Amino acid sequence: MTYLQAILLGALQGLTEFLPVSSSGYLVLLQQIFGLHEAALIFDLCVHIATLFAVFMMYRHHIWNLIAAWFGPWGAARTHPSQPQPEYVTARRLGLLLILANIPTGLLGLTFETTFERLFAVPWAVGIALIATGTLLWCLKPFVTCPGATDIGISHAIFLGCIQGLAMTPGISRSGSTIGVALLCGIPREQAARFSFLMGIPAILGAILLKSRHLSTLSAGQMSLIAAGMISALTVGYLALRILVRLVQQGELWRFAFYCWFVGLSAILVSL
Repeated sequence: MTYLQAILLGALQGLTEFLPVSSSGYLVLLQQIFGLHEAALIFDLCVHIATLFAVFMMYRHHIWNLIAAWFGPWGAARTHPSQPQPEYVTARRLGLLLILANIPTGLLGLTFETTFERLFAVPWAVGIALIATGTLLWCLKPFVTCPGATDIGISHAIFLGCIQGLAMTPGISRSGSTIGVALLCGIPREQAARFSFLMGIPAILGAILLKSRHLSTLSAGQMSLIAAGMISALTVGYLALRILVRLVQQGELWRFAFYCWFVGLSAILVSL
């Protein structure tokens, strides 16, 4: 891998991590085009870490409320000895839902880890997954004008956690699938986007822990290449995240269906 390839792959990760087009799927396809096979999973993991920082930057206020509500002094969370502040009550409930959502994600990840990893080397399977992502996004079209009126509950959280687990398949967009399903369940747009990205934080951190054992095998040169990719992914990712949130609020996610179908079909044809 050259520095230019690392920067391009990082920018691709940052752009596609939040747009509903599957970052992992595109990384697989581009790595195949570049002929890069060694340490592909490690690079993919590291640029995911970079885009995770973009989520921290975007939702820092909500993350801070979660930390303060769950780990801060209990006295600071009360306006009256027996009356918690509403924002702390909301933050504790959100934290519980995030925990529940990541239980099925973790179980699916641990159970099918080897299967998901094998799919990284199968471009035609990535193509099929991209077509599936496009189909889900297309299903949002009739609901573009629906503002949604249902808060996320326990059943929603568990179901979205299962969707997030299945989105480990390269070609299935994590953000597109979780936000799309949440919108179809009637979750308000802004709440659906926020829950999707906050839910992804523990999932990505868990993947980091599982794969961190491979980092010791990297040379100094490989680490510098990965660093270049991470900087590129963070910069582009933050901009893409802001764009995605705006698109969700405007109800425009369904337009990405055409792009996913085109790239997915192209991947299948090229593989054949």
